[in-house]
Amino acid sequence: MTKLGIEPHIHATAHVTESVLGRYTEVGAGSHVARSTLGDYSYCVENTQIAYADIGKFANIASHVRIYASMHPMEQASLHHFTYRSARYFEGEENDQDFFDWRAEQRITIGHDTGSAMAR
Repeated sequence: MTKLGIEPHIHATAHVTESVLGRYTEVGAGSHVARSTLGDYSYCVENTQIAYADIGKFANIASHVRIYASMHPMEQASLHHFTYRSARYFEGEENDQDFFDWRAEQRITIGHDTGSAMAR
C-alpha cells in the first residue's frame, strides 16, 4: 500500500499526459489520464481511462471506468471515423483538426465527493 502525499502517486504502468493532479491523488495501474484535472484526494484505480474531464475533490473512480468526451460528428452523413480520421484511410489526406479541437472543448465535469463504479 502506497502512502499518499502532497505529490500525486502515479502507478509505474499508468500514463498521465497534459493533466493537473491535486494533492493526495492516485492514478492506478494501467490507467490513462489525458488533458484532465483530478482534484485533491481523488483517485482512479486500475485500468481507468479519463480524457478531457474535470474531476472534483474526494472523487473515487472504479476500475475499468471510461470517462471520455468521445463524441461523433452527428451533423455529418456518417459517424464513421473516416469522416474525421481521413489520414488513417486515405493516402495524402489529413485528419479533421477542427473536429478534434471541438471535441476537446466538450469537457466532462464530475463534481466533488462523487464516485463511479463499473456495472456488474
